[in-house]
Amino acid sequence: MEAGAADPPSTAAADAATTATADGDVVTSIVLPAYNEAGNLRPLVEEIVEVVDSEAMAPYRPVEILIVDDGSTDGTADAIRDLAGDYDAVAGIFLRRNFGQSAALCAGFDSAAGEYVVPLDADGQNNPNDIPKLLDRLTDGYDCVSGWRRDRDDPITKTIPSAIQTKLARYTGPDIHDFGCTLKAYRSEAVEELNLRGEGHRYIPAKLYDRGYKITEEPVDHRPRTHGSTKYGAGRLIRGFVDLAFNVFWNKYSMRPMHLMGGLGLLLLAAGGVIGSHAVVMKYVFGDSLLPHLPRLILAVALIIFGFLLLMFGIMAEMLTKLHYREEAPYRIESVERGEPEESSPRE
Repeated sequence: MEAGAADPPSTAAADAATTATADGDVVTSIVLPAYNEAGNLRPLVEEIVEVVDSEAMAPYRPVEILIVDDGSTDGTADAIRDLAGDYDAVAGIFLRRNFGQSAALCAGFDSAAGEYVVPLDADGQNNPNDIPKLLDRLTDGYDCVSGWRRDRDDPITKTIPSAIQTKLARYTGPDIHDFGCTLKAYRSEAVEELNLRGEGHRYIPAKLYDRGYKITEEPVDHRPRTHGSTKYGAGRLIRGFVDLAFNVFWNKYSMRPMHLMGGLGLLLLAAGGVIGSHAVVMKYVFGDSLLPHLPRLILAVALIIFGFLLLMFGIMAEMLTKLHYREEAPYRIESVERGEPEESSPRE
């Protein structure tokens, strides 16, 4: 069904949508970042509303559905306005231009009023029937439940690069199988600390892991795209790898950059010193001509210079880190438990 179709929502679906705003505070916020997805939005929202009306979602109602239009050019904005008119639970968030999926997700997270936040792709490939399953795992004591597309229905041009990225991304901390799946469930306090930039939405579990949040995963259904075209391309893959390298560095060394740059600097200094000493000994002890060892001597000088520069950069990065984290504690407290205070004996 195309967006803006005239068929009215079913009675049950309309009741579920009305419940989301009429019953008081929102419990669950569903966030849909959309870019040129006019043909997918209405059938997807209808599916979501049917799931919201099911018994499995009873503990997680009322629900709001936030659709973020990321500067679409195909009529997506009009489709969102039509859906907001049909369903009280639907709200549209319209960005001034195309800022990217991370920014669209961030806009949805910032606007979400629910205790739980569930983002999913607007292309219909994520199955809304998995939402209650993720929320159930969330209430088991986790802060993030990541969807795992175990049987992914995508071309090999997407699955192989994604598998490589996921393999490398596991060095960021959390041991999950699918970093790129948008369908996840979060506690609201977890997403409040996120600061998404670039392709950073792929590494949200890594960011939360770095802050001490509890993360798990749950297998989810993955379906073929029925309308529109994929936004995944070679440029996005390259940006993803660059963001991955930054996230690996940030998660492991953001509070101690001297350990990385200073360590590498000392290693280069030591290597340059050994190579340079060998060239000097060969010249002045054994009388060899310096010319055959000139390339080795140049390498030694380069290693010493780069090692010294890395050491200096490490010191400056350490100073900047002290300023950056001046207002932030280097830990996260989950809870504080105390024993019952003993009553003091009365004075005689």
